[in-house]
Amino acid sequence: MRSVITRLNIWRHWDRGLLLALLIGVIGAWPFLAYPSLPAANDAELHIFRIAEMGYSLRAGNLYPRWAANFYYGYGYPIFNYYAPLTYHLGNWVTLFQPEHAVAGAKTLFIAAALLGAVGAYLLGREFGGQGGGVLGAAAFTFAPYILLINPHVRGDLPEVFALAIIPWALWSWERLWDTGGRAMFVTAILSAAITLLSHNLTGLTTMLLLMALSAWHWLVGKNRVRFGWAFLAGSLTVTLTAFFWLPFLLEQHFIRLDVAGEGHYDFRNHFVLLRDLLAFLRPIDWRAASNTSSMSAGPLLVLLAVAGFVVVMVRQRKTVQFRRVCFYMLSGLLCFWLITPSSRFVWEAIPGMAYYQFPWRFLGPLAALLVPLVASLGTITLPGKYRTALLTGLCGAILVTAMPGLYPIPWPSDFGPVDPLTLLDFELQGHWRGTTSTDDFIPITVDVIPGPTQSLLDSYRSPPIDRVNHYILSDDTTVTALADVPWRSRFTVQAPRETLLRLYLFYFPGWKAYVDGQETPITIANPEGFVTLRVPAGDREVLLSFEDTPPRTAGWIIAGASLVVFLIAVWHFPQTRGGSGEAVNDDADAMTITWLAICLGCVLLLKLLLFDHVGWFHYTSPPGEARAARYQQQADFGEEIALLGFDLSGTRLKPGNTLDVTIYWNAQRAMTETYQSFVHLVCPEGYIWTQSDHLNPAGFPTNLWPTDRYIRDPHRLMLPQDMPEGEYSISVGIYLLRKNTRVPVLWAESGTRADNVILRETISVRK
Repeated sequence: MRSVITRLNIWRHWDRGLLLALLIGVIGAWPFLAYPSLPAANDAELHIFRIAEMGYSLRAGNLYPRWAANFYYGYGYPIFNYYAPLTYHLGNWVTLFQPEHAVAGAKTLFIAAALLGAVGAYLLGREFGGQGGGVLGAAAFTFAPYILLINPHVRGDLPEVFALAIIPWALWSWERLWDTGGRAMFVTAILSAAITLLSHNLTGLTTMLLLMALSAWHWLVGKNRVRFGWAFLAGSLTVTLTAFFWLPFLLEQHFIRLDVAGEGHYDFRNHFVLLRDLLAFLRPIDWRAASNTSSMSAGPLLVLLAVAGFVVVMVRQRKTVQFRRVCFYMLSGLLCFWLITPSSRFVWEAIPGMAYYQFPWRFLGPLAALLVPLVASLGTITLPGKYRTALLTGLCGAILVTAMPGLYPIPWPSDFGPVDPLTLLDFELQGHWRGTTSTDDFIPITVDVIPGPTQSLLDSYRSPPIDRVNHYILSDDTTVTALADVPWRSRFTVQAPRETLLRLYLFYFPGWKAYVDGQETPITIANPEGFVTLRVPAGDREVLLSFEDTPPRTAGWIIAGASLVVFLIAVWHFPQTRGGSGEAVNDDADAMTITWLAICLGCVLLLKLLLFDHVGWFHYTSPPGEARAARYQQQADFGEEIALLGFDLSGTRLKPGNTLDVTIYWNAQRAMTETYQSFVHLVCPEGYIWTQSDHLNPAGFPTNLWPTDRYIRDPHRLMLPQDMPEGEYSISVGIYLLRKNTRVPVLWAESGTRADNVILRETISVRK
């Protein structure tokens, strides 16, 4: 009996809000739990192949691979030396180093990110609004459009998804480190910040900047020298413990192309979000579309609740430390919000390096984390118990219901397919991408011309061992035989009566070293492909090419190792937890509130399973050949290849200098072999182009890969000239073939028919 009572007491004092946060995470991860496999129509595909590529090296014994041997038609390149690698490691750890199961590894991480993000947001929100506020904060973060739908399903960016899930943990642990100290918070603060840095380059950098700003804010508010010292040590150890990654990146970045910023799709000027889209509710998704689409929204309800939470704290606790803490999140959130809008363009242009963020809407992820304390502060509102419970429960339910369309992404095929080196090569040969990047970034700078595939090398993948030798330049009396080895080494036996020039189908990059019979020999770089070449003396020789550490990589490991020793010593000597510097939020469990929040979450989940899944309230399917998602319906036939279904406009009344977003809905009439281009022109009169947009791959999707049973959404952004005269302007759209410099003829159109373009039925009125 005493044992039962003891267990009941433990349950009574256990944080039951944490269970609700886990339930929120489960709901957020529901599509990954309900749908088999993973999609192959977004960036998730790329990260699955990176997990597999790293896995083959890990399984062969390389604990920290930096070279991807099987990418770029088997020529290899150093993507893992530059792209944050933690999620690719974790994806293999959870499958026990079976790269063939990379899909399962990636899916596990997507689900884990949803759970971790919800729990971290709860812990952060609990600091500002108790358990009730913590549950509300967990819901606000998990069901933020960027966290719930855009990043995991529209983009499929696994590393960023995982890194964003850790930001609430980082903010919470650093808040606790400054407020109460403690060994556990010291360790958690360092680990959470380090995880973001090692998961996603840009998210990690943003997180470090936020933590630096948070620490500076706490220093200004509390001026606690002891806490400042420990926070400074935690930040320093975070940086030095991860030196094995960022130090080689910085010191060796001039050895690669880093063409991820500039004109075209990756120009940040093309990706600002208009205010009306930033505050748009999620709309039901059309399952006839080829890919998920959504406005880059911060979630209007979440923004409203954040403002309301700030007002509550300002009214009740204006002269307290708690209010000054909340001010940090309000100001930081406003900054992130503003950086997403076109009005911040001058900042993007003025600050060096900002262009590498590429997409201003990336700040939607950190913004979602910064809103958590503000939304959670509603948990401190002063109302009679039952009214406060009803308010928090109602708000939680409203967050879930408005986010419901995000739980219905387009179902993906049930089988991703095999993940092995041959599959990697086949995807590249089909023209999906090269090296799992779209701008040839991370290619060695010595590669002046990227060569096409080499048949002998491809054949050796099907009949191992992999043979990277160029046999065509060898004399008839010279024999070179490839030997089986691990991915970061290539071995050969050479039998030649005279000195032989050995040319390999292998991109050179610092770290490659050549040995002939155990003696290092110089490597020369063949132009313009950047291939490795070396001279082998006459006779029977054994040649070894090995990818090894360079001085920056060795220095990174030494710094990280020394920092680990300092870290362990610091943990051992960390002082005991002391009282906080600010007013603690009442964290006693409100049984009624927690109970009703649990009922709310349970009811929404049951409604989803029993009702929403079976009705078209939060998703729909357009009839074949239609795109109901288009605001304006207009059809045309381009050469019996591509059909125009409709279009969207961001506005019809504009001023010179404004931005006009035009989205075209295309549908492949049949399977195509050509890769066509699309254009959108603003004209007046016809034939005189005032501004235009061209896409080499409409919607970033080569036309030879377009499905015939789904439509493509192709967004264009037009910048109106400052000197544009007032008047009525027309929009001309069409399809062309760049390699022949010819347009595809218009065979039929509902309206606006021209020989090789269609005039959209809506005009643009320009007034100063």
